[in-house]
Amino acid sequence: MRFSDLLVALELLSRHDVNDALERQSLSGRPLGEVLVEMGLLSARQVNELQEGLPAPPDNLAQLGIEARIVFDILVKFLSTAGHGTTASIAETLAISRRLSSVLMEQARAQGIVELKPGIVAGELRVELTPRGRSMAVEAFASNAYIGPLPVSLNAYSERVRQQTIRSETIVPQQVAEAMEPLAIPEGLLAKVGIAANSGRSMLLYGAPGNGKTSIAERMVRMFGAMVLVPHCFEVGGQIVKVFDPSVHRRLGAATDRATSSSLLADEFDPRWVACRRPFVAAGGELSLDMLDLKFEETARFYEAPLHVKAMNGVLLIDDFGRQLVRPEALLNRWVVPMDRRIDFLKLHTGQSFQIPFDQLLVFSTNLSPRDLMDGAFLRRLPYKIHVHGPDEAEFARLMLAAAEERGVAYSAQAIAWTIQRIRTHGTALAFYQATEIPQQIADLCAFLRRPPIADEQTIDFALGNLLVD
Repeated sequence: MRFSDLLVALELLSRHDVNDALERQSLSGRPLGEVLVEMGLLSARQVNELQEGLPAPPDNLAQLGIEARIVFDILVKFLSTAGHGTTASIAETLAISRRLSSVLMEQARAQGIVELKPGIVAGELRVELTPRGRSMAVEAFASNAYIGPLPVSLNAYSERVRQQTIRSETIVPQQVAEAMEPLAIPEGLLAKVGIAANSGRSMLLYGAPGNGKTSIAERMVRMFGAMVLVPHCFEVGGQIVKVFDPSVHRRLGAATDRATSSSLLADEFDPRWVACRRPFVAAGGELSLDMLDLKFEETARFYEAPLHVKAMNGVLLIDDFGRQLVRPEALLNRWVVPMDRRIDFLKLHTGQSFQIPFDQLLVFSTNLSPRDLMDGAFLRRLPYKIHVHGPDEAEFARLMLAAAEERGVAYSAQAIAWTIQRIRTHGTALAFYQATEIPQQIADLCAFLRRPPIADEQTIDFALGNLLVD
């Protein structure tokens, strides 16, 4: 993503203002940041804060921070598959600047790997592999079948994770309240959640089902506003590990129109990194220990990062804790060192182990008793244990009235009292989900019967008959 697109994605400037600045930049040739300050669109401090944290686009192979062999291997595999390439297609596929793409093509020509071919594609000369290049491609495919953005080094990735740690942001009460909307959460619980999230340390949400534990955890990532950079992949021991996952990572500026940006003068950062919101990853009953290890693709011979690496610098929710395929103590044993020292160790199929940061807000959610799930030593490693309790009768009534009004259901005070009495008689505790689900079921019933949506004994009993189990 270009710096100009990033400003639009972060909603700091409109696309119109950015295009005006790019036009001025094309005439003056000065850095875009200086033009923005001169136009009064951003302060010098804002520009510096944004640009200081962005890795500069590499101008040569040495600045990529990885072995040249890896670069040329991916290049020849791409050309072998595509048949030919141009500066633009190589730059796009390998996630490098056109400037570096030109340098790479010249070096490949000098080594006899590629040759120029007659014909022009989209205004550019095209290249194809030489017999030597095709031989290199066969060897490269034997190592792995990865074709895509060049990896960053493990050191660069680890350093970037430390720079954008989840602990670097300070959360205020207003951010917590806004993130939790439209949930009806008592102020005391909001404060506990905010303090725990602000610490960046592990937490446990526990309590009876139906009171919003999962909903609270899912919204925690909204408290954090900072952008994070996620690499497409990183390299370790000559192996490639894919990190960026479109199903997990929300790319900033994915819908921006780049056609109006200057392709030659716009300020860019290293395109091997993807600008994203802080990620949120959830795992429930399907979680197993092997999902916390590198996944080696036997056919393609490269790796997919595990769940907690994809959640790096974000929020990782272990939902329905205690109901996984793996025993709770086995899962907790796996994370004893990461939770204490904030580092983890992963192992390649070659047997080589390497260290990687463990930086995410780790949230466990359960409706089971914490003491039945873990012993005192593990409870100590979860510094924030937050009981998410059900509503009292007044809270239940307020929420039910609001839910009924939203769904167009007439719900009198007498009907609410009858609802509460019926739930109590059944021996079931009041829960927040009941207050929203009962008016919805009454609305559904009345729509089916083509009668006015009114909460009375008949419609309430119908809804409770669906919710409460005998």
